[in-house]
Amino acid sequence: MIIIENHIGSIRVTKAFLYSLIEHTVTNCFGVADLNESTPLETLKTKLFPGDIRRGIELQTKKNALIIHLHIITGIGANVNAITDSIRNKVRYAVEQATGFTPAEINVYIDGIRA
Repeated sequence: MIIIENHIGSIRVTKAFLYSLIEHTVTNCFGVADLNESTPLETLKTKLFPGDIRRGIELQTKKNALIIHLHIITGIGANVNAITDSIRNKVRYAVEQATGFTPAEINVYIDGIRA
């Protein structure tokens, strides 16, 4: 459960909901081939549980701020700057519309290129 406090009160959102929302948003962005595991432990979890939606997405909260780290694989010949800007904008918009709070940071890491 992620809890963000503001001047009105607190917003509580489950991590499963955010993972699902972010995964759907990122995989539907132009130029994204797939999400990628970010750590060896996550690679092992993906092999054991192939339907896990957390693959390639890390969520952190620091001082009532949401920080999102995304690890993706792009297609060959893709404009990396355009793809990362598009992902940041779409994820920020989706999270704002669904939860009411703005992520403090959205970091996009390109871990590979697929033909």
